[in-house]
Amino acid sequence: MQHPYIILTMRRTGGTSLMSFMSAISSFPTRQHEPLNVDRVWGQITRDFTATQDQAAARAALAEQLADRPNIKHCFEIIPAHLNRILIEECAARGYRFFVLTRRNEASRLRSLFLALATQAWGPEQAARIYPEIRAGRQKAQAVSVEQGRKAVHQAAISLGQVLTVLRNRRIDHDWLVFEEIYKGETSIQDHAIRIAAQLGVQVGPDDGRLQAFASGEGQNSGAIEGFVPGMPDLMNMLEDLVLA
Repeated sequence: MQHPYIILTMRRTGGTSLMSFMSAISSFPTRQHEPLNVDRVWGQITRDFTATQDQAAARAALAEQLADRPNIKHCFEIIPAHLNRILIEECAARGYRFFVLTRRNEASRLRSLFLALATQAWGPEQAARIYPEIRAGRQKAQAVSVEQGRKAVHQAAISLGQVLTVLRNRRIDHDWLVFEEIYKGETSIQDHAIRIAAQLGVQVGPDDGRLQAFASGEGQNSGAIEGFVPGMPDLMNMLEDLVLA
């Protein structure tokens, strides 16, 4: 029997190709990535909850959206904690398979996040358009600060701890995936993909063409623009000192 899935992660962790593969093999529909973000397809639920703190209304609204059990990639660190909890509970009640996706190098994730925030280049296509403008001086990147970085470190740690607490206290089985172990570890990407597929109730062979969705993906070469973002050296020094790996 096949199961829908939810990936619980944080921005710039690198789960796009993972979800592309999982969506390709799943018989369940896939919604827009991070649907509860305030500017996304379920954003009204988040906006209403932020304004009212009405948990019953949020649960009812989520239940309606989850009726056909869509696959979900959810970035929890920018969503209210109780809304994260309700989403987890409602997905668990519907037989979802849970995956927590993090990075071992949290400083690298935050570096990528702040470069994206400073340049508004969130993907390769945007980077190809925006980076040359910044390097040529026709467009300026926003400055970043040590204080912003410190707040992001603390918020990420708190949010991850809250999510893991909810999963543990409700005895929800979950697979904790680490980006570097999937893409740079000793086990091949194909073997990881086959194992993940099995958890969804899908059999995937080593020659399955859908595996290409997992292995593919174009980087942004964000290092090429880092020197044009005011405050990045101080921010990175703080992150490398504060973040545990």
